[in-house]
Amino acid sequence: MGTNRNREQVFRFKQFAVANRLAAMKVGTDGVLLGAWCDITGCSRVLDVGTGSGVIALMIAQRCSRAMITGIDIVPEAVAEARENAAASPWGDRLDFVECDFSGAVGSGVLSRYDLIVSNPPFFTTDIKSPDRARAAARHGDGLSYADILHAARVLLAPGGRIAFVSPADRENDILLDCELAGLNVIRLTRVYTKPSAPSPSRLLWEIAVEPSPLVTDILVIGGDDYNALLRDFYLAL
Repeated sequence: MGTNRNREQVFRFKQFAVANRLAAMKVGTDGVLLGAWCDITGCSRVLDVGTGSGVIALMIAQRCSRAMITGIDIVPEAVAEARENAAASPWGDRLDFVECDFSGAVGSGVLSRYDLIVSNPPFFTTDIKSPDRARAAARHGDGLSYADILHAARVLLAPGGRIAFVSPADRENDILLDCELAGLNVIRLTRVYTKPSAPSPSRLLWEIAVEPSPLVTDILVIGGDDYNALLRDFYLAL
């Protein structure tokens, strides 16, 4: 993503800015890639799980003029900041941010049915936890595993709906099993490499649906032509 001296304060895109002073996890490559990569075809209702400062929700609002987007997070400071970012954007009337726990909200009436569910979930599962409460909640998979996300999404997806998220590459087999147990089907998988010479991918971008479909796989290299084309509508430098 490159160096941004003001990263702790604000990240500026071509059509909006994201303040991330309060959200525990700052704007990063994983979330931005997911926001640009996820398929928005036919989407009118979108849910962003673990929204943080709201960057993915804002990107989808820019990409899809018909979508109503809800972002949820368990950290109140993140929700407050996401609301401020939405209000300062051109799409504030289509963005809503709610403080709630994803798994606990299923069946509670807080959430609706969605054409697309997106998430940049926590994946730092080491035993050493950050001393900061909000950062620990955002970075560690204590309360929201991939299996949790998939099972909850299975309930909340509208007919024809999809879930898209990003994961470390070494979780591929675990997530494939989680999908099978949840009765879901992987329909698109992009392997993300940090550079052309990298021996293996560092991240995976997943698109998963209830209905089966032939699996489409491809690769994406950070800084490559396809990467630049994907993010050209967002990054100031492209």
